[in-house]
Parts: sequence; C-alpha cells; structure tokens
Amino acid sequence: MLKWNDNCYIGKTVTDTENIRRRLEEGKIVPEIYLLTFSDNPRNLMEILPAVSLVQRSLADLCPEIIGIAAGKEEAFQLTEDIVREVYEETGGVQIREYLKNR
Repeated sequence: MLKWNDNCYIGKTVTDTENIRRRLEEGKIVPEIYLLTFSDNPRNLMEILPAVSLVQRSLADLCPEIIGIAAGKEEAFQLTEDIVREVYEETGGVQIREYLKNR
C-alpha cells in the first residue's frame, strides 16, 4: 500500500488525480506520471520516481511517502522547484519533511 501525504502537490497538467492514485494502488501502469517522494537518503531532500516503477510490488512496498504527482519529467522538475521555493519562502530553510508534516 502506498503512503500519500495529506497535502499532495499536483502538477499543473495532471488530470484526474483520483484515477491516477487508484491505478497506482492497484499496481497498474500509469505512463508519463512521475511521483515526488521524501528521500530515504538523509543527504537528499526528495526523489523523483517514474510511476511505472511501482508496477513491481516490491518497489511499491518500499516507496517512501508520496508528496507530489507530475505529468512528465519536466513538470516533475518544476514541481520540485516549486516545493523547495515555497518551503524556503515560508521558513527560510529547506526542511521539506518537517514543513509538510506540520502544515
């Protein structure tokens, strides 16, 4: 079962997020969708994962909490930048995990 942040960021061109979430939960392929997650590596802030990688159940079980959904790689990069900018403007730092947990 995937872990979703309550305030998941959605890319500007993503449509029908409920359908995307349902298909991902069912282990189905969702092409051209990228997920932003917290990183398990303390040196990284976030990870960008292609949603198709979650078709492997073992990878889906290891997937960190999902904090964003983007349509395409470029939008994933833009959404990452938007999140970092928002956190920095609000807190003066880049502690994304703490910001989103306390939001």
